[in-house]
Amino acid sequence: MPRVSFLAPIFAVAFLTAAGTALAQCALPNQLQTGDLADAAKVAANFTALANCADAQTPSAGANSVIYNGGNGSLAGVPPLTDGQLLIGSSGNPPKPATLSAGSGIAITGGPASVTISATGSGTGAAVDWLNKPAVVKPTATSFVLQTSTTPPVGATLTATTRGMLLSANSIADSRAMMAEVSLPSGNWQATMLAAYTGPISSYVLPSMGVRDAVTKRAVLFGVGGYGGGIRFDYDKSSGGIGLDTYSGDAQMQDVGFSTPSEPAWARLTYDGTNLIYSFSRDGENFKPIYTVSATDYLTNLSTIGPAVMFYQPTHTSWNAGFHVLSWNLISN
Repeated sequence: MPRVSFLAPIFAVAFLTAAGTALAQCALPNQLQTGDLADAAKVAANFTALANCADAQTPSAGANSVIYNGGNGSLAGVPPLTDGQLLIGSSGNPPKPATLSAGSGIAITGGPASVTISATGSGTGAAVDWLNKPAVVKPTATSFVLQTSTTPPVGATLTATTRGMLLSANSIADSRAMMAEVSLPSGNWQATMLAAYTGPISSYVLPSMGVRDAVTKRAVLFGVGGYGGGIRFDYDKSSGGIGLDTYSGDAQMQDVGFSTPSEPAWARLTYDGTNLIYSFSRDGENFKPIYTVSATDYLTNLSTIGPAVMFYQPTHTSWNAGFHVLSWNLISN
């Protein structure tokens, strides 16, 4: 009497049950009925057929394809993605392979398993960044304190802008001033500013970098301002009130190579432990020293620093004025 493993019928039943529920559409070469003795060769053949059938029903995607749930218990596939491609969703639809599109001033480069997004600069491809954008440090208006002459310019205010901060007034009169200041560090320091002025310049209006002595109530200012109907560099001294009320002397310099304050330009004021050194630059890299004066020439204490505008004998008093600070960086040396 042949010997038959008692596991064979159980194995066959389990196999048929799984095949019938999971892959009913797969035909088996050997049909086993209840009560049949399971032959190992036939069972193995059925397993092979079932495996081949299941493999054939897998979505026909090649190597490195992306498989996703196609709904209703089925799978679907996306062909292998090329360098820089991404799967992009679409509401109610299968995801699609696509590449990112660059807008104006943006470059997108796809590589193996990478996407690089970078700025191409402002304007056209031939534009030159003559203002040295990488050097810009956007100022935070809330870090500054607004100071004015005893009688302030009408509407004097300091506000944050998308590009920096604006020191402005609705109208101006003679011997009025406004300043946005921060405390100076001890020791040597350097302040660098990029700013543009909009408003009246004649006769002696001075958009500037100011340093104030909070003890003796004096201030010195360095900038490019009006000189009658022209433009000049000016080192200005002021006193009265908190130090911003009264003109107390200046040293001016003229050259046809100077730009007007209405054009964005860089300025730098450095304290080396002895002197205040004021420098000017058009490109933000090459600074030309204009004034080197003793730090104690007019001041005793170096308390605060910041952008300032002094209105001396303005011709157009009803005009508004704005000193737009696009970059400000104060560091200890």
